[in-house]
Order: sequence, then C-alpha cells, then structure tokens
Amino acid sequence: MARGNRLLRRLLKHQETRSPHSAPIGAEQILNRAAALLAATLISGAVAWTAMSAWAAEPSEWPPGGEWPGPTANLIGAAGFAVTAAVLVYGTFRPVSSAAVAALYAVAQGCLLAWLGTAFDLGSGGLLANALLGTVLTGLAALAIRRAPWGTRASLVVVPATAATGLAALALVNAALAATGRGLFATGVPWWGWCLVLVLAVWSAYSYRADLDLLDEHLATGAEDAWPAALAVATGPVGIYVWRLSDFRSRSIETSY
Repeated sequence: MARGNRLLRRLLKHQETRSPHSAPIGAEQILNRAAALLAATLISGAVAWTAMSAWAAEPSEWPPGGEWPGPTANLIGAAGFAVTAAVLVYGTFRPVSSAAVAALYAVAQGCLLAWLGTAFDLGSGGLLANALLGTVLTGLAALAIRRAPWGTRASLVVVPATAATGLAALALVNAALAATGRGLFATGVPWWGWCLVLVLAVWSAYSYRADLDLLDEHLATGAEDAWPAALAVATGPVGIYVWRLSDFRSRSIETSY
C-alpha cells in the first residue's frame, strides 16, 4: 500500500510538471509490442533448436564425462545467457526503454531456451518444458486475459481450458516424436507437473492483468514505459519481477521529484 501511494504521488506530481507534448501510451500498444517480442522468442528458439539438434550429433569433450552440443551451439547458448542476464540485471535498476535492446533480449531468450533443450537432454528431465512454458505460456495467457472481450472472470475459465487443450495436444505430438527419438519434452513428466505449469501461467497472467490496469493510469500521465512493460510480459515471471522492482521508473518521472 505504501509503495502504491508513493507511485501515485509521483504520478500526480509528474502530471503537473510534464511536458505538454508528452503523449499517453495505451496498454494496447504495450500488448502489441509484447506479442512481437514473444513471436521473436518463439521463432528464434525454433530456428536455434533445429540447428542445435543437428549439431548435437557431434558432442564436444567439455565438460569431462559429459555430452554437450558442439562448440558452436555452446557459444550461442553462452551468448544468449549473457544477454538475458545482463538485460535483467540492468532492468532491476532502470527500465529498458530501447526497442533494439528489447528485441535483442527476445532473440537471446529464444536461443538460450533452445540451448537448454539440447544441452540438458530433455528426455531425462524436461528442463526446457518448464522454462519455455513458464516464459511463453504466461505471456500468451496474459495477452489473452487482457484482450478477452468477455471480461476477466470469464477469461480465468476460458484461458486455462484453452491452455490445457494446448498442453494435451503438445503432449500427444511429443509422444509421437519421442517414438522416433526426436521428442521435444520428456514423456515422463508427471501430470501434476503440467498442472503446476498451468497454474503458474494463469496466476502470472492475472497478475499481469492487474499490473496493466494500473499501468493504464500510469501511462496516462505521459510516462514512456511501453517497452519496459512489454519486455516484462514477454519474459514471464522473472520479467514481471524485474518490471516491478524498477518501479515503473523513467527519466521523465525521476526528474519530476
């Protein structure tokens, strides 16, 4: 409550002193940008995973006793990790307002998830299943709930049902691929594991909905936080934590108090 009051006072003070040329940015624009970032993550991840799966046929000798993808895949994975970590750490101190940096993060995130999927052998743990669904599914569910014409309460029923159907279809496709040795997720993931992922997706989406409602009021003052907010939605639970930690700060707000 105290944090919300501080934010409200900042917004009211900024509203009195903001530039007359500052234009409000609606949450709909944020969601459009978040959808573009999610698409970049999915596309880059699919391309990288396809390439790394082929490179994994020739494992490297590092670490000793382990079988990892080739050095090229490891380099891509390390670069993806470095970029995502750097942006998230930076985002805890200052909002990432650059569209180029947000796009770079989305691509790096996809490459990192693809590397995790090949380096850690999804057939014996399903690490990428948790990482990918925790990142992408929550973002997609947030977009669905925010844009649903039937309201938040009905969306909390429709979105989980749709997600459950998608997970079931994913499991069936994976089972068919696993029979040929090309399965993406572990077939032994327990049913409660998928349920936990689904609950996480819905909970995060509902949290995003509440945050975006607050952001509507925040952006009405003219603050330019569209890209940081879009990046938060596209990065899943970790991103929303960074977004909140930065407390919606921007240069225009910081200079107003």
